[in-house]
Amino acid sequence: MIRHSGRFSLMLGILLALVPDASGRILLEGGSLRLDISPEGRVTSLQASDTRTEHVWTAAPMPIAAVYRGGQMAVGSQENYAEFELPVYRGGQCFPASAASLSGDQLTIQFAKANVTATYQITRGSHYLAFKLLSLEGDPIDRIDLVQLRVKRLPCLGPWINVAYDDQFGICLCGGNVKTTAGMRQEGEYVDMRALATRDVGLEGATAVLFGCPNPKEQFLDVMEVVERDFKMPTGAKNRRSPAQRYSYLWCSPTPGDVDQYIAVAKRAGFRMILFSYTGFTEGAGHFRFNQRFPRGVDDLKTVADRIRSAGLAVGIHIHYSKADRTDAYVTPVPDERLRQARTFWLSAAVDEKADTLTVNENPAGCTRDQDRRILKIGTELIAYRDYTTEPPYRFLGCERGYLKTAASAHVAGESAGLLDVDDWVKFIRFDQNTDIQDETARRLAEIINATGPYDMVYFDGAEDVHDPFWYHVANAQYRVYRLLEPSPPVCEAAMSGHFSWHIMSRGNAYDLPGAHLKSFCHEISCRTAPIRALDFTRIEFGWIFALYPDMGPDALEYVLSRGAAWDCPMSLRLTLAQVAAHPRAEDCFDTIKTWEDARLSGQITAAQRTLLQTLDPREYEYVKTWHAVFLPRWIDTWSKTPFQDQEHHLFVNEGGAYELVPIREVPSVADGRVQAFLFSRASQPDDTYVVLWARQGEMKLTLSVPPERLTVMRPFGTSLSVERGTSNVVVPVGSRRYLRLAGLDTEQALQILKEAR
Repeated sequence: MIRHSGRFSLMLGILLALVPDASGRILLEGGSLRLDISPEGRVTSLQASDTRTEHVWTAAPMPIAAVYRGGQMAVGSQENYAEFELPVYRGGQCFPASAASLSGDQLTIQFAKANVTATYQITRGSHYLAFKLLSLEGDPIDRIDLVQLRVKRLPCLGPWINVAYDDQFGICLCGGNVKTTAGMRQEGEYVDMRALATRDVGLEGATAVLFGCPNPKEQFLDVMEVVERDFKMPTGAKNRRSPAQRYSYLWCSPTPGDVDQYIAVAKRAGFRMILFSYTGFTEGAGHFRFNQRFPRGVDDLKTVADRIRSAGLAVGIHIHYSKADRTDAYVTPVPDERLRQARTFWLSAAVDEKADTLTVNENPAGCTRDQDRRILKIGTELIAYRDYTTEPPYRFLGCERGYLKTAASAHVAGESAGLLDVDDWVKFIRFDQNTDIQDETARRLAEIINATGPYDMVYFDGAEDVHDPFWYHVANAQYRVYRLLEPSPPVCEAAMSGHFSWHIMSRGNAYDLPGAHLKSFCHEISCRTAPIRALDFTRIEFGWIFALYPDMGPDALEYVLSRGAAWDCPMSLRLTLAQVAAHPRAEDCFDTIKTWEDARLSGQITAAQRTLLQTLDPREYEYVKTWHAVFLPRWIDTWSKTPFQDQEHHLFVNEGGAYELVPIREVPSVADGRVQAFLFSRASQPDDTYVVLWARQGEMKLTLSVPPERLTVMRPFGTSLSVERGTSNVVVPVGSRRYLRLAGLDTEQALQILKEAR
């Protein structure tokens, strides 16, 4: 039997004493929403308070709550996690609410077949209803759906924050703290929305917050700000309105000696922010000890950060926070007990310090055989194994003793051998989130960040590198760091998020964009993700672009920038000074970034143009709703082998000083592929054809068979360049990007001229 009780006080909340009517019907009203619950515990009505519009799917009313017992978690680990999908128990039993009653501000729900009674405290705020689980009486359970609703399908569904809405009204059912998750599942003409808690995280104290919102596209963030304030959550709604959300960033590794050079690159390319990584100034994740490039430690880092700020740029920092580098003091020479052990075995026989075989009681079947991930911890020794047997006697074979500079020692029978949770990126060992090692690391990070801040952005890398319960540890590991940052950064990014992370991660989905297939990846992944995250009132970041690859032209960056502009989203580019110096078209790439960034941030990209740039069929957006359940290698055969096909666009400043956006068409194999060229037309000059082109490498002269009087060469657009003019041809110097105007020639004629170019 379990019995717990508690008291709940909410600053600025208004406690509501309600009584049911004579029939036992319970009416709860908060803000813009009215919720009716029958005495049998079913949701019979959910209405907008002012219009009385009914939102419940009345054909199949849903119990207000349900409890679960037994079974196995089917969703919850990195291997099978679909982002924002609710944890599912399979093989167990679900017990829906059988009765509900209200006394004062306490709601009692019975689950008769489970022999469980739940007591909630109901709080009515100015904009919401809150349901806090005070106690559970009866037999133990594994999960409780605190509040569940079945609502009519609305056109906009934001699964991350769990909101359904149209232009007139929205319904949000979210968690009120980090131990409460929420999500939705679409079922034909209706949507099931739930807020829930699980036993392995904690049941009592879990809180669901329900609110309605008129004109949600304009007012949702206003209402969520109130919810976040009242429940002392991170200010995700407020942060989403920060101007810094729109800033693209240069990712680099400046030192006090070269930071001014990176500032110059950032300004040249039109970036408003510089982000640097802990890898540039520390020896690695874990203890984050400063490296030799920063001999004065915090003082050197503060010098770098302050120089960036004084140049008028925002500053961001990239961190790994949930794991330690294998060279860190958490791992070697004495491994910390709080490193996560994925499995535990028990030695069935004693071994000395030289034995290369370990015999254990348990079957090692399923243990990793991946190179550099095969590590056992026995006491203070790490042991790398080559293989294992899956038939008795169970043995780990080919053991390398004293691995990672730990001390080899003898071990007695009955001693435990833990399989370390080695990251997919094998340089890291993951933390046990059920210990205080995450808090210890968070304090070290906060010490560095708070002393050298304030920062406009923090990137929480490796968010997926936690263990079960996955939905909880993804968000909670982030929160354990974020809550120590003073002041809290307005922009946070991560590639993985839990429900509660919405309040921390104000921007998301910074995918690693490969150079060889940059356009295809952006089209298949980022372009499909941006509209889905927009439904959650969130931008994504159209990056990371890891370098200016030698064969990358400005067209690749322009495609990413144009698709980001379609949703008013930023991008990022990782660069070193050496890469800048070595790239043949670096200046053209910087011109492209600056043109798009200046136009987007100054509001020069119109709503009609943004719609024009959204070239995907809306039905294709469904494609990436479960992106994080499918990791990158599984996508390579799809997007890297499919020819890139999409309408590309070019943005330039015309002869009148205005931004002009035009569709472009690539011309393949100009001058045996040594020249990259795109055709376009202009509404203001319908009889002419234009070309933007550049040499892939170096400088060259391109001979075009065109009457000289019909050709104008420009760099920049509107400024003519001198060329060698013959009787029936023109010799054009080609290196960096320039424009051709072919007067009175149509597209097919221009194509022929370029195909014959020598």
